[in-house]
Amino acid sequence: MKLDDLLATDAWIPSLPEGVSQVLAELQVDEPDLQRVNELLSAEVGLAVRLLRLVNSARYSTGNGRIGTIDAATALLGLNATRQLVQAAAVSGAFRGVPGVDMVEFWRFSLDVAKIARSLADELRLDGGLAFTAGLLHGTGDLIMKMAMPDRACLAPGFATDDQRVEAQLADLGYAYPEVGAAFAARWHFPDSLVQALRCQAEPQDCADPTYASLVHLARWSARAHELDIEGLALLDTPPHEVARAVGLSDAERLRDAQLIDWTPPDEAREFS
Repeated sequence: MKLDDLLATDAWIPSLPEGVSQVLAELQVDEPDLQRVNELLSAEVGLAVRLLRLVNSARYSTGNGRIGTIDAATALLGLNATRQLVQAAAVSGAFRGVPGVDMVEFWRFSLDVAKIARSLADELRLDGGLAFTAGLLHGTGDLIMKMAMPDRACLAPGFATDDQRVEAQLADLGYAYPEVGAAFAARWHFPDSLVQALRCQAEPQDCADPTYASLVHLARWSARAHELDIEGLALLDTPPHEVARAVGLSDAERLRDAQLIDWTPPDEAREFS
């Protein structure tokens, strides 16, 4: 299937739910009314639940326990981070099941990428919320491709452990999941910084501003290395040093650190599937 045909078929691109659209519309105005945002979020129970799960997964808590209410979450996050995590929560709800995909494993890996991206962003004093959201959504293009082409060989291996997936898709189709995911994010009117981070995640140097694409690139390398090296196999030997240096991270070897984040357990990921 050609890329234009894939993107032109509404059946493969999830629509933005009306309730979610109202929340995001309020968050996009010049001076959003936080009370109105809270009311809209509370009315969308599924979205509210996923938002709270994301807030707690992202480790926004200040040590006072889990965040349990929408009011507390938005007060802690602020409007910018609330907007980003509402977008992420909406996407996780849009892909509730994709035939042939272990959704628990997909979201477990995606949450690991998101957590690593946020950790790196915090270290570099960048926008941790944007990095987390980009990391969480980095593989959504692969889900869309899988729905459209369930039997395609380049989509067959498990997403979390396939370190040659982009190359295989480019060779087979002429495009790959980063481009599809970016088109999906643009269709949902996500900010250009997020769209570009998804589009350029495989080759950050192709981006006008490679910062967040680089964070996603490094985070997915680290998470995949962890997946492949669970039994000490060391299948990914060379960290992406050039990308790390370009973004200001001097020691790419730390991306191998088994203690880099709290790795996502299946039970946490199951809540997103």
